[in-house]
Amino acid sequence: MTEERDGSELTPSADSRPRGRRTAVVRTLLSAVLVAALALAVERGLAWRDAERREQARADVVEAAGDEVVGLITISARTTDEDLEELIEGATATFQDDLREQADRLRQEVVENEVEATGEVVSAGVVSLEDEEATVIVAARGTVDNRSARQPEPRSYRLEVELQRVEDSWLVSALRFVA
Repeated sequence: MTEERDGSELTPSADSRPRGRRTAVVRTLLSAVLVAALALAVERGLAWRDAERREQARADVVEAAGDEVVGLITISARTTDEDLEELIEGATATFQDDLREQADRLRQEVVENEVEATGEVVSAGVVSLEDEEATVIVAARGTVDNRSARQPEPRSYRLEVELQRVEDSWLVSALRFVA
């Protein structure tokens, strides 16, 4: 049996081989673009997560520093023991020892002079923040009333607060009044 031919060949056309190559090239390029886009999305996601963690750490150190400053400048002859204990709880072990050494003298002065002091944080800013250490400047204002004052006296405070991460908490390791 012989097959008749009409003059056309049964070989692949000249266009079909390059089209197959073009399709493979296009698929390869699309795959490369997809992989690059995925890599970029992962990198951006990790960068966003890192920025969120850093911002949360900044908020945490500002809150811890502010709480300790308010604890320091808000004290009452009626609640001295509780006020001092709260202040001590927000400190590192070394700073707790320093505060305990001064607590009896401070308690005596507050009670004898019938001190009523209140305060609030006006502003705070992070000076430095590392994985385990931070420094925050806190500006606060308050009033101090005692038995020798005619009326409560306004006060302004500027403190440099050093903090250390202890487990999952930021604790104060040093407080300094600054100008």
